[in-house]
Amino acid sequence: MPASSTNQQIGIALGFAAAAAGGLAAVKLGGCGSSGGPGATTKKVKKVADSSVSFSYKISPEHCDEHGRVYGGELLKLIDVAAGVVAAKHAGGPCLTISADRVIFLQEIKVSDVVHISSAVNRAWGSSMEIGVRVTRETPGSRERTYCCHAYLTFVAKPTPPPPATLLTSLLTTLRLTAPATPTRASVPEISPTSNLESKRYLLAGRRRAHRIQGRDKYDQLLKEFRGQVLEIEREVRERDEAGAEEGKEDAIQGLQKELIVEAYMKGDPDVKVEGDWVIASIEGFMDPVRLPRKEIERASTQRGHGGYRRLSIRREESDGVKPDGSSIPRSLEDHSPLELADTMVKCLWIVRPQHCNSKNILFGGTLMRWIEETSTIAARRVSFTPWSSAAIDSLTFRSAVLPGEVVYVRSCVVKVWDSSVECYAVAMAEDRNSAIPKIRLVSEAFFSLVAIDPNSGRPSKGGLRHVRIPEGPARRVEEGADKRREERLMDKKILLKVYA
Repeated sequence: MPASSTNQQIGIALGFAAAAAGGLAAVKLGGCGSSGGPGATTKKVKKVADSSVSFSYKISPEHCDEHGRVYGGELLKLIDVAAGVVAAKHAGGPCLTISADRVIFLQEIKVSDVVHISSAVNRAWGSSMEIGVRVTRETPGSRERTYCCHAYLTFVAKPTPPPPATLLTSLLTTLRLTAPATPTRASVPEISPTSNLESKRYLLAGRRRAHRIQGRDKYDQLLKEFRGQVLEIEREVRERDEAGAEEGKEDAIQGLQKELIVEAYMKGDPDVKVEGDWVIASIEGFMDPVRLPRKEIERASTQRGHGGYRRLSIRREESDGVKPDGSSIPRSLEDHSPLELADTMVKCLWIVRPQHCNSKNILFGGTLMRWIEETSTIAARRVSFTPWSSAAIDSLTFRSAVLPGEVVYVRSCVVKVWDSSVECYAVAMAEDRNSAIPKIRLVSEAFFSLVAIDPNSGRPSKGGLRHVRIPEGPARRVEEGADKRREERLMDKKILLKVYA
């Protein structure tokens, strides 16, 4: 996309927000305060400052990788906590994380940095709300704050449970004279912007929501088809590996036979007989006598009996190459040949424990994000062994809650490779091992973007990434949409830098 066109779009978005900023606070939001005649209800309105939260946190070594860079998942945990507190304060009750619509990592955060996290409601609709979280970092020995991350999360207020049943209501329900009481859908207060910045957030939140709703059914159907294709590819790979293991098992048995016969031949075991050009042996554990060529047995016994050694064959692709400085490097690291999608597929497993859950005994959203990041990083390492850093998360939607004791499977594969970055598709599924008939259900899926980092300079590593061949079908359509998702991320990044930097 040309730079002039991009700047024009950003200008339009911000100009529209600024134009409406002055009088927005006086506008009646969603009918708030409208005079709809007798019986009309007025929805409660809150200021952004009434529920906003800010706090600081020091990054410790356990939050970082071997290069001292904070794990994106650890930062996501803090982001989820901040957004959850704001949502609960605004709604006046417990809320659930529905999705992390977009998380953009602008700069690295390193060990010993102090991160400052500010979170506020951008806009509310019915029972849901968008929470924006801004993260800045402060390096040791400096009081200057650097803008490094921004996230948008959607929360929904939990429905109000019905009142406890009385003897009369229970009787009426039993006689089917009244319907059973059901939870009441929660209604969260509207937001009343009081500044230009809050007005921009309010308007841009509506734009993002409209974009999410547009084409949602078609998008969900595509992901469903792609998810099925990923599981089918995984099944085919497993069957192929099992078949290869059976072939390897036969080779191992034959090798064991030969080892035993050579040792028995050298010892003069009476169970080993020579008949012409063949050596015939009866081996314990084998039903029929084993026949091997006499020359082969004599050659192997000569090597053993006269100080000979077995020559180990080294596959060419595993032999060592040499770096310009003279140090060795495996040739496999220099391989730039294309990969198949199946070659990048990874599956990880976690058992949900109490420490992974929130106060409601449900798997913490930040913990799941951390697991998705780990799995996606392993998939990215199939493309290059260079260190990887999290860049963005798109459309991480939480479909179902996960309880302690359940097993979470996270799968990931690389769907797009650019010059210095990749986009991975990740899907999390849960299984209740305690039920009589365990069922696997969808928990979450997302697109996770990572950047290859040069270990010497700490900057993005240009080129050298292995490309991935995408099969036909839903996978190809997902790959074709990767460039559009990338353009949207870059557009959001530029808007954020204009608004907040």
